[in-house]
Amino acid sequence: MAKTKIEQQYQKLTDREHVLHRPYMYVGSTEPHTGDHHLFDGENIEYSSVTYNPAFLKIFDEILSNSVDEHRKTKSLNEIRVTFDLDSGEITVWDNGGIPVKKHPVHKEWIPEMIFSNLKAGSSFDDSKDRDTAGTNGVGASLVNIFSNKFKIETADGKKRLVQLFTKNMSVKGVAKISASNQGFTEISYEPDLSRFEMKSLDEAHIKMMRKRVIDIAAANPGLKLEFNGEKFRFKNFKEYVELYVQSPVWEKSEHWEFAVGHSKDGYQSISFVNSIETKDGGTHENYILNQVIEDLRVLIKKKHKVEVKPSEIRNHVFLFINCTVINPAFSSQTKEKLITEPKEFGTAHTVSDKFAKAVFASEIIESLLDWIQQKKQAEERAELRKLNKSLATTKVLKLIDAKSKDRSQCSLGIFEGMSALSAVRKFRDPQVFGAFPLKGKFLNVSEMKNTEVIKNEEVVQLMASLGIKLGEDPKEMRYNKILIYTDADPDGDSIAGLLINFFNRYWPELVTEGKVFKVMTPLVVAKKGKEIMPFYTADSYLKWEAKTKMTGWTVEYKKGLAALEDAEYREIIHNPNLVQLTNDKQAAKSLDDWFGNDSAPRKARLLQFSI
Repeated sequence: MAKTKIEQQYQKLTDREHVLHRPYMYVGSTEPHTGDHHLFDGENIEYSSVTYNPAFLKIFDEILSNSVDEHRKTKSLNEIRVTFDLDSGEITVWDNGGIPVKKHPVHKEWIPEMIFSNLKAGSSFDDSKDRDTAGTNGVGASLVNIFSNKFKIETADGKKRLVQLFTKNMSVKGVAKISASNQGFTEISYEPDLSRFEMKSLDEAHIKMMRKRVIDIAAANPGLKLEFNGEKFRFKNFKEYVELYVQSPVWEKSEHWEFAVGHSKDGYQSISFVNSIETKDGGTHENYILNQVIEDLRVLIKKKHKVEVKPSEIRNHVFLFINCTVINPAFSSQTKEKLITEPKEFGTAHTVSDKFAKAVFASEIIESLLDWIQQKKQAEERAELRKLNKSLATTKVLKLIDAKSKDRSQCSLGIFEGMSALSAVRKFRDPQVFGAFPLKGKFLNVSEMKNTEVIKNEEVVQLMASLGIKLGEDPKEMRYNKILIYTDADPDGDSIAGLLINFFNRYWPELVTEGKVFKVMTPLVVAKKGKEIMPFYTADSYLKWEAKTKMTGWTVEYKKGLAALEDAEYREIIHNPNLVQLTNDKQAAKSLDDWFGNDSAPRKARLLQFSI
């Protein structure tokens, strides 16, 4: 292996050479990048995929930012024009503010020459003054020169005019030409060395990205006139710009801060500017505003909706826009894509108002958030329900007296109130087609319960396992063709029957619609005279019969419950049941809600009706 020569191992590069050898340290990646970006189509902002070179756009931004910085320092600079030539690739940035055409007393260079041809030269190093501009390190302008085949400076300060040309990546410096002038302007024209950006020409994608940057600057600096190849951009305020992205944003403004919040359908999104710099990766300024908004919303949501919401859950529904001023800002890198200045060092401050928080609370954001929370809960419940449903296959059915026929279309399952009826059922049923399931006590009121709570109830599990149905799933595999509900002919029995009907109607309404669920009317009173038997299923029907009947020879028996039925009566209700087919309509659904819902007012109204 050949030894590395010491002159190769240890090198001393000039500033210009170091930039060209390590461009990513100064201007970011020089390789093509594909990503989704907001672009302006002439009327609206579109979010679309675009392939571009980040380093190329960085050098474009540097000259533009110089002009913007001067605008922020002195409002007399109020116009910026950007033009480009597709054939040559030349880009020109003109503004109506001039650079002093003077020689530096120490360095003996013309000030414009010093700014645009020396790294770490400029007006960013005067630490005696607070800085609210984009420039921080004094390297941006000369970087553009280094990455250009040609770089021309033309500026006038109202007294003198300077013209100077640099070529070959700033390696060749032309002589500054000085003349008299009564104008004030600066025009920087440069021809980027496209080979260093893996580009062959100034293509449509990069033009769109350049155009968008000009629009962003106009938005961050209301009142500043901007042109892009003759196309004029000017915004009255930042809100006007935000409305290109979202409808009905909530907006707030103070001296150094203006921001807006809109609804995002695609997770957290942000567009933010610090001293007119687009901070693509956000930073401390975004967190500063966002944390205030989120905390206010959490309080309001908890107060009104009784829901504890995580900050990240709110964040995912927010589209945040910020345009702010930070004194002496610090960024994560020379590309300035992320602000790292701590809020206490901002030099400016803003407390989000109650009015703003309440307006956001009333917006689509909260509606969307609550819908998402509900959907999330439902998804979690469905997942848990699927897990619990699977366990039904291994559930040992303890109480079912099963029908034996393989032809399940002929089979009916009788659900009986209480265990006491089972002996009679066994005695009189047809074991081939009639099955029986005894209830133990009152059935569950499922109206206001979570599915995952319902399925943990042992009585529910046993009944579903007996029928071969699962909560929240199609009952097409049900083991019985008909469900017959047998309860006592008294208020308790009616209540149990109602709870069962409510259960089936809530989870498998098609069973009701298709006529597979029936209430069996059992006798409340039985009148007998010889071989004549008269069963009555309601007190009202019996009283009407009694009123028009001579009762001589009749015996009347009150049937306290199913257990009080005699053999013949039992045989009748099993083999020839008096069936009431249930319906599934709006009125039926309302009745179930009235009787079994959490709201007691409809229930009280119905009871009052009955008492009258």
